[in-house]
Amino acid sequence: MTSFFHGLASIVSLLVPLVFGLASGTAGAQVFPSKPITILVGFAAGGPSDTMARIVGQQLSASLGQPVLVDNRPGAGGKIAMQALLKAPRDGHTIAYISTSMMSISPLVDTHLGYDTTKDILPLTTGLRGPNVLAVSAALPVRNLSELVAYAKANPGKLNYGSIGNGSWHHLATEKLLVALGIEATHVPYKGETPAVSDLAAGVIQLMIVSGSAKAFLDEGKIVAIASTGSKPAKHAPKAQLIRDSGIAGVADYEEMPWIGFGMAAGAPADIVNKLHGALVKALESNEVQTRLTLLGDIETSTPTELQAIVRRELASNQKLLVSGRIKLN
Repeated sequence: MTSFFHGLASIVSLLVPLVFGLASGTAGAQVFPSKPITILVGFAAGGPSDTMARIVGQQLSASLGQPVLVDNRPGAGGKIAMQALLKAPRDGHTIAYISTSMMSISPLVDTHLGYDTTKDILPLTTGLRGPNVLAVSAALPVRNLSELVAYAKANPGKLNYGSIGNGSWHHLATEKLLVALGIEATHVPYKGETPAVSDLAAGVIQLMIVSGSAKAFLDEGKIVAIASTGSKPAKHAPKAQLIRDSGIAGVADYEEMPWIGFGMAAGAPADIVNKLHGALVKALESNEVQTRLTLLGDIETSTPTELQAIVRRELASNQKLLVSGRIKLN
C-alpha cells in the first residue's frame, strides 16, 4: 500500500506542473496587447497619413494600455510599409495605415506588388472617408454638370483636367466621371494637389476633383465647386450638388469617396482582430481625435467586413476602367 501511495504521489508531482503550465500558457495567449503596438505608415513624417496615425495612436495607447509607435516606411506608394507589415508576426502588435490608393489601385497598376489586398491584408476600419468636389476655374463659363457637358461638346479639345499623378485616385475618379457624362478632357498629371489647384485657379487647367486642402481657393472664388463626388455634400463645399443628383442619367449611381484607415496582415486570431477594431473605433470617435482631424476630412468608421466590401467594389470599378483602355498609365 505504501508503494501505491508513493507511486500516486509521483504521478501527481508530474501532472501538477503540466496542468499549471497549460493554464498559464492559455492565460498568456489571451493577454493582448502584451507589448507596444506599431503603426506602419508608408509615407514621410509630417503628412496627412502620418498626422492621422499619430493622433489616433495616442488615443489607442490610452485604450489598450500599451505604447503605440508610428514607424514611417516611405516609398513606392505605401508598398514598402505593407511588405513590412506582412513580414511581422500575426499577433496584432503591428498594424498599418491603409488607403483607397493602396488597397484598390496599386494592385491593378503595380505588377510587382507582391501581395493580394483582398487576401493578405485585413482592413480593420476606415478613419476618414468623404466626398471631394469637382471644381472648375472661375474663368470657365460653367456652374453645374449640365453646363459642363454642353461646353465640352461645343468646345472639343479645349478642356484639361488635373490630378495628383498618373494612376492616382483623382485620375481614375475623373475619368469615370467623364465616361459617364460622355465627354472628353485631357489629363494633366501633377506632383501633388497644391500645384494642380494653383494652375486650376490660374486657368492653366479647367477642371479638377479637389479635396478640403483647396478650401481657401474655393472660399476666395478663384475656383468654383460644381458637384460633390459622393453620396453626401462635401464639408469644404456644402452647397455643391451631388453628381448623382444632377439629373444626368449616366451619373445616377456615381460615387467616389476616397478613404484612409487601418489594416493588419490577415491571419491574426479573431479575438485580437475584434479588440483592435473596437479600440480603433473608440479612438477615432473620441472627442480629441474628432477635434484634431476635422480639417482633414469626415471621421467615418466601419467594420472589417464593410471595408472589405468597399475595397472589392472599388477594385471592380477600377479594373473595368483600366480594361477599357481609357487610361494610359505609361
